[in-house]
Amino acid sequence: MIYMDKVDYNQEIKQAQYNGSLIQTGDELNIQITGYDELAIKPFNINTISNTNVKEASDASAVQSYIVNKQGEITMPVLGNIPVTGKTIDEVKVDLEERLKKYLVEPIVIIKPMNLKIIFLGKFGAAGMKVHDNEKLNILQAIALGGGTSEDADLKNIRLIRNVNGVDETYVLDVTDYAITTSPYYYLQNNDILYAVPDKNAQITANKNAYWMKGMAGFGFLITIYTLFFR
Repeated sequence: MIYMDKVDYNQEIKQAQYNGSLIQTGDELNIQITGYDELAIKPFNINTISNTNVKEASDASAVQSYIVNKQGEITMPVLGNIPVTGKTIDEVKVDLEERLKKYLVEPIVIIKPMNLKIIFLGKFGAAGMKVHDNEKLNILQAIALGGGTSEDADLKNIRLIRNVNGVDETYVLDVTDYAITTSPYYYLQNNDILYAVPDKNAQITANKNAYWMKGMAGFGFLITIYTLFFR
């Protein structure tokens, strides 16, 4: 399969700006608070508390994280409920650091999303849900993650299904065109669905070939019968 074979070399090559993936309900975020005073920081980290929206690991050395609840919030020690849905990781980081400045000197917030996933449907080599750790996953990297597309996939009609404010929206992507790199949908969001639509022309050709093979098999059978009985 050939991707991005439509290129105008007379035009300046551009690439879409990555603005960050938006946090959604159900996302899992590992958040660590650091700074100069370890004792002052301790109450702000989840390994010192038990909380209903905190996913705690059985191993103390393992990663512990927050789950974004149905209200689009995480509940943090001392800070309480923090709205995070619809924001990027960087925006939440800035928000938390501003809130923490009331209690700490030069706090540093480190946030890492923990359950990034893409669902692949249709003519992909490895359809199904795939978990990944690439926060800046683009459409071509995603296709590779899904095992590539099959020979009868319509590369001009890759469907991206994305949940926006509770509504599933569908976008059509042409991955044969280099202009895909400038598309606002070049970079994927967590929980996006990619559907590789079958190529109608490829299906028609495949059906014709199948009929031809059946016809040849039938003709071969008749030749065999004729040879056995009329020689």
